[in-house]
Amino acid sequence: MRLRNSFWALLGHDTYGTQEVVIERIRAAMLTALETHCDSNQYAVEMRLSFARDVAELWYLRPDLMNAIAACQSECVAQTVMESITDLFRGYHPGPTPSRFGRL
Repeated sequence: MRLRNSFWALLGHDTYGTQEVVIERIRAAMLTALETHCDSNQYAVEMRLSFARDVAELWYLRPDLMNAIAACQSECVAQTVMESITDLFRGYHPGPTPSRFGRL
């Protein structure tokens, strides 16, 4: 695997930031945060995180994760955890959606 990654890096392809790698890195961090800070009754949030298909779905699951952590710990702990999770989205999150009214 390292040889293949070195080969693609040599050709200018960045395998570290591919969409699949980014999704799995963010998903793992979110699931780890859930497991670390919550008890086992957060099954619904865990399932939504596990089956999210893209970065946008994970982005919009952040409030669910924050609410779960806040319910089990405190809002202060949840905010601290979510700051580090949100940093993982830098450069990858879907961004604002355009208004259907355009610029009025």
